[in-house]
Amino acid sequence: MLLEVLNDFQVALPYLCRLVVSAICGAGIGLERTYRQKEAGLRTHIIVALGSALMMIVSKYGFFDLFLYDNVKFDGSRLAANIITGVSFLGSGIIIYKGSIKGLTTAAGIWATAGIGLAIGAGMYGIGVYATIVLLIIQIFIHKFVPIENTVATEIKLKIKNDPVALDHVEEILLKKGVDIMSTDIEKKDNLIYCKFDLKTHNSFSFSEIKEILKDDEYIV
Repeated sequence: MLLEVLNDFQVALPYLCRLVVSAICGAGIGLERTYRQKEAGLRTHIIVALGSALMMIVSKYGFFDLFLYDNVKFDGSRLAANIITGVSFLGSGIIIYKGSIKGLTTAAGIWATAGIGLAIGAGMYGIGVYATIVLLIIQIFIHKFVPIENTVATEIKLKIKNDPVALDHVEEILLKKGVDIMSTDIEKKDNLIYCKFDLKTHNSFSFSEIKEILKDDEYIV
């Protein structure tokens, strides 16, 4: 029994390189996501790439003993196809919907990372590494140079006077500063209006910047 286990470890050594390379590729994609503080970061991408590579190795090489029997047919690609389906559910958990969709790019990146893991697990090192490089170029280039993608979400909460023009007045201030208001939730309580704004802007707003814009406004409590 012990000899069988030791022999199994020796046979598995060539596949260790595939697992390591897939983990490195996943880490490269995850670092970019972590740097931009996205929902799925370094560890998630490493685990997805590593897990996909592992399952692809099992899909290709884990069922050779079945071929010892006559009339046994096995399609190894079916396991790989189910990995993509499973990762799709993982990606759907990353997407947040509340007035606007958030996390869709990260979910797509998780799906692509699974594909990279599958490629490297199948022994296709070149295409796996090339796909990693292309994916990183796309993520970094579009975020940096395409204005429509270079946006961040911000949420602010305010108490304003219960005045018919107060809400429109505050929204006008934000719009003049180049901020897109994605959604507004309001609640009237204690003769005040409690507002929550979901904003999208090309520059991240800090609390001090928001305070500077809205300070001393007659309608804001």
